[in-house]
Amino acid sequence: MSGLDWNTFLAILRAGLWEQDLVLTSVPDAAEWEQVLSLSRSQAVMGLFLKGIAQLPADQQPPEEIQPILVTMEEAFSRANARYARVQGELLLQLADAGLHPVIQKGCEAAKYYADPSARQVGDIDLYLPKGELSRAWELFPTAKMASDGALVLTWDLVTIELHPRYYDIHRRAEKLPAPGSPCGEILLLSAHIFKHVIGHGLGCKQLCDMAVALARLEGKYDKSELREALKYAGLLRWHNLLCSLLVTDFGLDPACCLADYRPVEPERLRRIVRGSGHFAHHAPTKAATAGAFLRRLPFSLSYCPRETFATVWELVIGNLKSYC
Repeated sequence: MSGLDWNTFLAILRAGLWEQDLVLTSVPDAAEWEQVLSLSRSQAVMGLFLKGIAQLPADQQPPEEIQPILVTMEEAFSRANARYARVQGELLLQLADAGLHPVIQKGCEAAKYYADPSARQVGDIDLYLPKGELSRAWELFPTAKMASDGALVLTWDLVTIELHPRYYDIHRRAEKLPAPGSPCGEILLLSAHIFKHVIGHGLGCKQLCDMAVALARLEGKYDKSELREALKYAGLLRWHNLLCSLLVTDFGLDPACCLADYRPVEPERLRRIVRGSGHFAHHAPTKAATAGAFLRRLPFSLSYCPRETFATVWELVIGNLKSYC
């Protein structure tokens, strides 16, 4: 993949993300279109990318030989979204009927921040269950597996579902963090979630788009000093500044949507991880591959959030040991 392909991909992705007209300085030929379309699949942003293509002028639209690929992508995207919506509806209804109180989180919840929520490519369904409700959920889904972080994982009509016993994937006292579901809490959750995937088996542009639109839509609707203190308490403040730097330089986020004391830094280290790994769900990593990724990224993760890195690695070790007992 050339730098030109990546830059073209990002330009079209930004156009779809912010629904802005775009005129490319260099129009891809058929082979280059295949490359950037492949990137949209591996980075799990097909819906946004298709919207971005629609923002191009008529004389820059993909050539005729690329049209069948676009049609196939659109059909696959629509089918996956429809299945995901049906499964989520059935799941929430079953949990509610059992007297449980699930809270939608992460990517499922981030979709509401998009101008067109249906443009977000679906993935897993992540739900938080308040204290004491996870064991009751296990009775509903006895074949579910316990993940190393304590979540219940099951598959429903090809959709992976994770039921989490804690709202934040942060190893700090929950009562000292923002209220779950609050604007400040959702931003903290997304930032921490992205960090965990960066230091593990990879990160795709989908999660970065989630963070960008959440920051943009929530601008002015939360206390930035509260978020700063929460990030500092979680040990994620330096990481969050790096994340925002990438969102500003590559994804078109307005710097005003960052923290009040935002100071841009060079995000190349994070950019290389995104380009090199792609969306983590694009391939199913084995435990050995995940462990290898954690080891390779230790210099990065320890330099940005050592406390949370150690806590995460320790949790994975203990969780995996329990799975063998």
